[in-house]
Amino acid sequence: MQKGKSNYERVILILSALVAVGLSAWLIFMSLGFSSSVETSTPKKGAELGTAPIKSVEDAITRAITDPKPWVAVVRANKPVPLNKSVLLVLKDEQPYDLFLDDPQLRPPMSNSFLRNNELEFLSPNVGDLDPDNDGFSNLEEFSAKPASTNPKDAQSHPPITDKLFMVQRISNDYRITLRSPSTPHQVATPDDKRKNWFVDPNAMDASGQPDMKARSFGKDGSRFKAVKFERKAIPDPTVGERDVSELTVEDIVRGNTLVLVMGKEQNLADYEVKFQFRLKVVADIPPVKKGGTFRIPGHESTTYKVIDILEDSAVISPLKADGTPDGELVVKKG
Repeated sequence: MQKGKSNYERVILILSALVAVGLSAWLIFMSLGFSSSVETSTPKKGAELGTAPIKSVEDAITRAITDPKPWVAVVRANKPVPLNKSVLLVLKDEQPYDLFLDDPQLRPPMSNSFLRNNELEFLSPNVGDLDPDNDGFSNLEEFSAKPASTNPKDAQSHPPITDKLFMVQRISNDYRITLRSPSTPHQVATPDDKRKNWFVDPNAMDASGQPDMKARSFGKDGSRFKAVKFERKAIPDPTVGERDVSELTVEDIVRGNTLVLVMGKEQNLADYEVKFQFRLKVVADIPPVKKGGTFRIPGHESTTYKVIDILEDSAVISPLKADGTPDGELVVKKG
């Protein structure tokens, strides 16, 4: 038993020796090829540092120990730009628009400040047509209000309601009048009256020697006009030798003025009426009003307006005070 154990140990020692010999042989082999596998390199010369930046260092030290200068705001359009506020820029057609400046205008004729201060939808091309406070006046109308722009986001702040009043039509009520005879009594035609012909004498006297007003008056209801005087006149005419241009001066009792009727020349003393429309959210027609007549705007009956004049493309009106006297004049355009 002791002999078997000795043989086993001997075998282990032999194997260990063989391993040691093999390892030594491998190390020797590797050492023989080491010099050919190692490459040497020559270090490159480092870049020159040059002269030390003494001046720059001194300047940096000076700035560090010197009190900083106060900040001065940039000035645009004679106004300083706040340091803590951003600039509101909008790009339109590849051109930037600064909404803190009023030139150039992003949505003319509205100013940039009007758009910005009222926080309107300036990015919308039809911002002028919008009505954010739903008072019936667009942003553009509120901007254009006189004497100053109104608040487009306050329904209680808006232009005068008469800005929504428009003249629709001038209605002519013809009243033609013509002197037809130079002989006394003078024939006067009024074809737009029920009675077309009148015979008047400006010098007529009654039985008591007083002016005969019935013989001197004519026109609608027989009393609209009063004949004042007659003058016989004539001018040369190459066709007939002489043309009668006699004149009859009459007073218009209705209008309170005087007119001269020329022989054979028709005059049209038309009375005009005006038809208005009030267009605020909905369209409201106002019955025709004669010159000198009055009317009220539907929904705003607290004010009475008087028609001062009626022209072909406009009408002149005036709001009346509590005592009935005019309070300025307004021109209502046809549209």
